Amino acid sequence: MLQLSIKFPCAIADPVRNSSAMPKIAQLTLVLLLAASLPVHASGTPEPSDTPASRWSLPLDGGKVSSFFGALRGKRAHGGVDFSTPTGTPIKATDGGTVVASTNRFEGDKKYGEVVVIEHPNGLRSLYAHLKERLVRVGDMVSAGELIGHSGMTGRSTGPHLHLEAFKDGKRIDPQNLLEEPLEDNALRQALNAKRAGEADAVYSAPRFETKAGKHGKHARHGGGKAATAKAPVKAKAVAGKSSKRTKHG
Repeated sequence: MLQLSIKFPCAIADPVRNSSAMPKIAQLTLVLLLAASLPVHASGTPEPSDTPASRWSLPLDGGKVSSFFGALRGKRAHGGVDFSTPTGTPIKATDGGTVVASTNRFEGDKKYGEVVVIEHPNGLRSLYAHLKERLVRVGDMVSAGELIGHSGMTGRSTGPHLHLEAFKDGKRIDPQNLLEEPLEDNALRQALNAKRAGEADAVYSAPRFETKAGKHGKHARHGGGKAATAKAPVKAKAVAGKSSKRTKHG
C-alpha cells in the first residue's frame, strides 16, 4: 500500500486524520489534493534568477546608441554600450547607490578618461566613462536620476560619447538587460547593423571614399588616382624618346 509522509500544518492535518466518518478513499483523495495545492521548496531558498531585480533608467536624455554590448572590435568584444551625444550632456545615475570610484585613472589606466562608478543594491555596479567632468566623489550617496557629471571625450575616444558598463557580482553584463527602455528604438543604423552582424567595424571605420581621397588627393576624389599614377611613367618615356631623337639629329 502506498505510504504518504507529507507533513501538513495542524489546522489542515488534524481534521483529516481525526475524521472517523470519512471513508479511507475520500481521505486519501483529500490529502492528495491538499498536497498539490501547497508550495514546494526543494532547498528552502528560491532559485537564483539570471535577471537582476533592479531596473535602471537611462543615464542621459537624448543621444543615440552608437555601439552595443558585445559588438566585435577586431578580436575583442565591446564591454558596454556607447551613447553618441554632444560634449557637456548631463549624465545621471541609472539607479541609487554609493559612488565607489571617481577618477581619471580607473584601475590604473587612462583609456576610460574621467570615470564614475556607482555601487547599487543586488550586487550591481554601473560605470560611466569618457566624461568631461565628474560632479561626485567616492563615498557620495546618489539617487536614481541624480546628476553625476557631463559627457565628453576624455581618454581613448573617437568622439564625444558616454560609455556605460554594468557589472553583476563583479562580472561584466549587458546594460541593456537592466535598462527600462529598449535601446534598439534609439540607435544609429550602423550600430544596429554591427550588432546583427556581430562586429563593430562598421561603426568606427572611416568611409572608404574618404580614406582613398586622403591617400591620393584630388585624383582619388574623381576615381582616377591609380590610373593617373600608372600613366605617368608612360608619358615620361615618350618625352624621353622625343628628346633623344632631337639630340641625334641636332
